[in-house]
Amino acid sequence: MAEFPALPCYPCPHGSACCSYGTTLSEQEAERLGAEFGQHLIYRKRSGEWRTRVRGGKCVFLSDNACRIYDAEHYPAVCRGFPWTDSETGGPYESDRMICPEFVRRPELVRVNPFRKQGAAGREP
Repeated sequence: MAEFPALPCYPCPHGSACCSYGTTLSEQEAERLGAEFGQHLIYRKRSGEWRTRVRGGKCVFLSDNACRIYDAEHYPAVCRGFPWTDSETGGPYESDRMICPEFVRRPELVRVNPFRKQGAAGREP
């Protein structure tokens, strides 16, 4: 398993609640994940949307409370963008608060995302 960055939400104290629903995938992400890990771990909805499968109430790429593909080049953009920022308020996106109780307890986590470029004082550019 890959090394994970030191984030305040890893290891997750909520059993990776954000991974309970699987995630939406782009065509390219679905193609790469299917090729590398097997088509059985992804599926296409009738609407045409690609998604990761959920087993045991968690995304199939979650293992030991950590994402197995977190550091992969084809880590899904939806996951890469979490936590999402509400464009109107600049704070946590309301669904994030429903998904993860930690955002209610620690709203500053909305700024924690290792894939976003951080400017001075940890603010997004």
